[in-house]
Amino acid sequence: MVPVSKLRRNSIFLAGLLAAFVIAASTVPWNHEQPRAATDVQVTALQFGQYIDEWSEPEGYFDSDNFISNETSYLHVVGDLHQRVKPGGIYLGVGPDQNFSYIVHTHPMLAIITDIRRQNMLQHLLFKALFAMASNRVEYLSLLFSRQTPRLEPGGSFQDLLDAVRAAKTEGGLFQKNLDAIKTILNQYGLKLSSDDYAKIEYVYRTFWQENLDLRFSSIGRGNASMYPSFEEMLLETDREGRQQNYLSSEDLFQWLKKFQAENRLIPIVGDFAGPHAFRAVGSFLKANGLHVSAFYTSNVEFYLFGRAAWSRFVANLRSLPLAEDSVFIRSYFPTYGRPHPLNLPGHRSTSMVSSVMSFLADDDARQIRSYWDVVKP
Repeated sequence: MVPVSKLRRNSIFLAGLLAAFVIAASTVPWNHEQPRAATDVQVTALQFGQYIDEWSEPEGYFDSDNFISNETSYLHVVGDLHQRVKPGGIYLGVGPDQNFSYIVHTHPMLAIITDIRRQNMLQHLLFKALFAMASNRVEYLSLLFSRQTPRLEPGGSFQDLLDAVRAAKTEGGLFQKNLDAIKTILNQYGLKLSSDDYAKIEYVYRTFWQENLDLRFSSIGRGNASMYPSFEEMLLETDREGRQQNYLSSEDLFQWLKKFQAENRLIPIVGDFAGPHAFRAVGSFLKANGLHVSAFYTSNVEFYLFGRAAWSRFVANLRSLPLAEDSVFIRSYFPTYGRPHPLNLPGHRSTSMVSSVMSFLADDDARQIRSYWDVVKP
């Protein structure tokens, strides 16, 4: 016979356990399968192509080629990321190469870039091939713009490097040679790429070749490129302390990312933040491996979702991911349709910030998110 006192203790314990389970389930819906202990997931070349195919969903539309970012404030969050993000987690992102700077400053185990445009996935495959071809950042930039690799004087600045690449010679034969090498490298991954996909890779690569460091973000049909910074200006942006922190600003950062790419740890897929498959597939994979999201760069995608039916689907997708108490968003805010942000620095139209994912979900549970400002508020 079990003593009454022990029964009471067991009842209290079970009640507490049940309450904890209910609270956890309301914020992070886990599958019934028990995940194995977190491991350093290895991704083979064939798995890389397999994951792209299995996790992706049909593409949607966005009114920009989005070759580069227009968020001049993107490096203002580096200090916060160093303080708040532990290495070894999972990085989620959207868009082109601004993700690389966030990745080198958060040191995730895996990075998964999800974008509604298939061309963004193809652009990341182009970047991956260039990382494989280049032995250092000078060669990488020279390959990106199909320039002859310049010889640099020791001790030069990042600006000196960019000036040398800009002035380096180029010609059509070099572009075609590099493009052929890129296609050969991509063929190693078992990717299901169509002739249209390869044509888009060539289109992206040709644009970088022709526009060089003067390449700018622009919206299709609006002719607004002059409003935005050049690629060179984006590369030279700094953090809040005035320090250059772009992934190409130092050889150490570049080499860390080159190794990350070589190990197939950056996986670009096609997906809608509010879509039916991509986020769910990624979430299932992460849970099966005992992994959780450490940082999620949303850019300003939430602005386009808020107030629409897609918003609730996005939040549901977010809840399907394995999260932790210290998981963070990296967001970008533009004041075009709202008030100036108190974190904004003079001279920057965008404001980049780091905020808690779990606090956001708690606010959503409490029905405290009534406007887009409630999403991006300090």
